[in-house]
Amino acid sequence: MPRIFRFFLLVLLISTAVAAPARAGTIVADSGFRPGTNGFSFANYGADEGYRNLDAAEVQKIYGRAACLTGKGATCVLSPGVRNWMKTTNDAMSGGHCYGFSALTQLIYKNQLSRFGYKSISAFGGTDPFGLTIVGNDRLQRSIARAFTYQLLPSVNSQATMGTPDKVLQYLIDHLGDGSQQSWNLLIFQWGFQAGHAITPYAVEDLGEGIYDIHVYDNNWPNDDSRRLVVNTNTNTWSYYASTQPGIPAAEYKGNAKSGTLFLRPNTPALGIQPCPYCVGRQAANSKYNQVTLSYTADQHARLLITDPKGRQTGFRNGKPVNGIPGAKVIPQATSPITFAADGAIENIADDPEPVYLIPKNLKLRIRIDGRHMTVTDRESLGVVGPTFDSTVENLKMGPGKVAFATLSPKAKTLSITGAKGESSPRTTFGAQSKRAAYRIKVSAIGAAPQSTFFFAKKPRYGLLRIGKKATGPQAWKVAINKFDAQGNQSQFVRNYVLRGNQVAFLYYGPLAVGKRAYVVIASANGNKVRLLKLNKTD
Repeated sequence: MPRIFRFFLLVLLISTAVAAPARAGTIVADSGFRPGTNGFSFANYGADEGYRNLDAAEVQKIYGRAACLTGKGATCVLSPGVRNWMKTTNDAMSGGHCYGFSALTQLIYKNQLSRFGYKSISAFGGTDPFGLTIVGNDRLQRSIARAFTYQLLPSVNSQATMGTPDKVLQYLIDHLGDGSQQSWNLLIFQWGFQAGHAITPYAVEDLGEGIYDIHVYDNNWPNDDSRRLVVNTNTNTWSYYASTQPGIPAAEYKGNAKSGTLFLRPNTPALGIQPCPYCVGRQAANSKYNQVTLSYTADQHARLLITDPKGRQTGFRNGKPVNGIPGAKVIPQATSPITFAADGAIENIADDPEPVYLIPKNLKLRIRIDGRHMTVTDRESLGVVGPTFDSTVENLKMGPGKVAFATLSPKAKTLSITGAKGESSPRTTFGAQSKRAAYRIKVSAIGAAPQSTFFFAKKPRYGLLRIGKKATGPQAWKVAINKFDAQGNQSQFVRNYVLRGNQVAFLYYGPLAVGKRAYVVIASANGNKVRLLKLNKTD
């Protein structure tokens, strides 16, 4: 074959390959949803934009009046456990609101806003989702936040479609275009349940030879109808590329029949009033779990390892997830922690959020907060909220080589904290209540020595909180009580004091219920010497 002919043939083959169109298949399921019409025109966001999240009104739409200790609507005073849950949930949204985007756009598409609390989309200031604006739209911002919480609800997780990639695919083929009121969020994770993201499946395309494309609305990329998640039924694997710029390994999502990193969560179970495990009274009594969470601000965070009295563990051990506590549940969170630049390149990769742990409510627990794998320093918060406990340990300085511990006994209502190496000045928050008001009690150890141990014992019946320390040296403390009443008023009472030797302190907050001052009782170890310090009301 002449050289010139071989050259011409090579050019022809190359040009044909370049010009070859993408393989088109057969649509085998279609819900009718489309990103450019039914999705939002703005992208998923985290905390930097300063948008609104949950408030008392939104929480009432989830849990009803049971969330209120007293009052309703604008006068609702959230019970302490619910207020704690609201704070930790809002903190979790700092990484992104992808699940809220996916859920809310589908509720609008399915004409289910009336069950969400609004007559029509006009409540958000527009006539279609793509035409809505997010800037200055508090109602839409808070609605996205409320929809975000649906991924945490037991009613939703109990009806999730789990399993192998071909099982998830077949479920979508069978149900995506069945005309029902149900809709689904497709959750994807990288290996080890990292970088969780929620996307919206709206069609399935059969490409032949066992290959399928799931068409998805990815809220990181508004108005992009080219997004595809690929399922290979021959190998029972799946893959998704989260960026628009090729060659970025961190943007690759993939899994197989054993990874468990691809599943569906439905939307309709979240509609209507939900059972409230953090409320007071009958609803909380029916709950089986305390919820354990970790909040953080840096691009990395510590990992939790929860151990029960028999040594069984749930959390992360040696960097790998484990769940050995009988009855415990681990709920991975989807926030989409990858931040993209306008050109599709990865601008930042925030560490994936710690899962939410649901632990049987009466178990005594030892919790390790482990930052030894971290390369940056961060201040983090450990939260435990449920029917038998309500506390948050804040200002835990975590980072390379740092490990802190917390031990709690729900039955005895006791908590002890051991700080990490270096600075150790944790702030512990407890919930309390009276018939007409709710309280947040903050106790701060000021300038504590490294690896100090502090303990607390709550006696709600007497309106008392015992505060102590393991070391015998002097320790400065600050207590602050925020009171929330049915008239919408909030007041604060504070006091600084020092414990010396083996002294112990009791915070007596009971008098606040009858309009009197709370005070700190400082007693010697044998109880012979007692000193009373009234808390001062701030302006």
